[in-house]
Amino acid sequence: MFGTSGIRGIYGTDITEGLALKIANIFAMGRLAVGRDIRESGVQLLQAVSAGAVSAGVDVVDLGIVPTPTVALAGGRGIMITASHNPPEYNGLKLMENGKEIGKGLEKEVTQAYRESTLRMGKKPGRASRDSGIIARHKALATGMVDAQAIAKGKPKVVVDCNGAAAVITPSLLTGLGCEVVGVNMSLERFARASEPNEKNLAHLGGIVRAERADFAIAHDGDGDRCVVFDETGTMLPLDAQLAIMIEHELASSKNRKIVSTVEASLIIRGVVERAGGEIAITPVGSTFVADELERSGALFGGEPCGEYVYSKGVHVPDAVVAAAKFAEIFCSKGAFSKLKALYPQHFMARERFQAKDRKAAMARVKKAVDASGIRGEMRSDDGVRVDEEDGWFLIRASGTEPIVRLTMEYKTKERLEARKKELAALIQKSL
Repeated sequence: MFGTSGIRGIYGTDITEGLALKIANIFAMGRLAVGRDIRESGVQLLQAVSAGAVSAGVDVVDLGIVPTPTVALAGGRGIMITASHNPPEYNGLKLMENGKEIGKGLEKEVTQAYRESTLRMGKKPGRASRDSGIIARHKALATGMVDAQAIAKGKPKVVVDCNGAAAVITPSLLTGLGCEVVGVNMSLERFARASEPNEKNLAHLGGIVRAERADFAIAHDGDGDRCVVFDETGTMLPLDAQLAIMIEHELASSKNRKIVSTVEASLIIRGVVERAGGEIAITPVGSTFVADELERSGALFGGEPCGEYVYSKGVHVPDAVVAAAKFAEIFCSKGAFSKLKALYPQHFMARERFQAKDRKAAMARVKKAVDASGIRGEMRSDDGVRVDEEDGWFLIRASGTEPIVRLTMEYKTKERLEARKKELAALIQKSL
């Protein structure tokens, strides 16, 4: 039922009001905070979640349209109704407790109860209310985590492409910090572009940055837990480079040297941590794994090369709202991102997607094929198959949210990358 991050699927088929009602009825305890992104189906699902919790005798606090980290900030137990970066026909539920998404153990308990239990009925129905102050509290949190005076003095001009729930907070946060904000895709009724903030879906943003003569741009996904950056030339920063920039920034202001990232972490990420005298813990892909390790090890920061950043002093889910303020702070202290990214030279990377109806079965065949291929290197298989060779690495893993298998690769020469990509693509295709 649960994927890499919550429960997701096609609305009306996989994700229904009945499922939402029962999950909320099982999960709700004490008080349940509920938020949603801007998907049309979110209205009906919010009503179902509220009904499920209230019938169990639990009070429900409706946060309205808010980013995922805002729901986490509400504390206690919470449900965010979102499919994050998935297309509009998808929706889902992210279950949170005490400022982070629930772990795999509680996911199993909820899944088992969903399969076996009937609806709980409280001695008396819970009460429903609205919380209109949570956005202000989130802005206060973000403001307190950056050098607000430096940002106010620098007054950067920022293009902000929200395309979803972050429209209720990121533009006003940055304006309050002293930025000149140009809002793009600010509708709270529908997505204006594909939700995932990648280079293809953000092709329009470079021209806007140049036309506005902006200092940089920020773009979010549908539920505001991802943040990507464009420099003043209108060029998207490589995701590994912007993660490296954020890691170095965080390490520079703390004695805590512990960083968390995932099996997708590039050579750049590992190098930045090592040069700063830090130590890096590597987890499977997924913000729940990052957050769990951050808390377990007492790490300063955790991040994934998809624009997801978890701060020890904030909520322990990816917080693109805080990240936006942090990038404004970085610009005001270090200057243009076009020059800054040059300090993090990229190796040759490739990311490919392969459709797979049964991705788990496909990955079982992929593992056997890699073992039999003669490819040698340091291998780990806790999340797909990652092989580190002398001149690079590759990772093949099943998506936790879509019916696809992903191939991520990084090598020191383009020739080596292309040769390995051709070989691995054929291997994966035969395994599907």
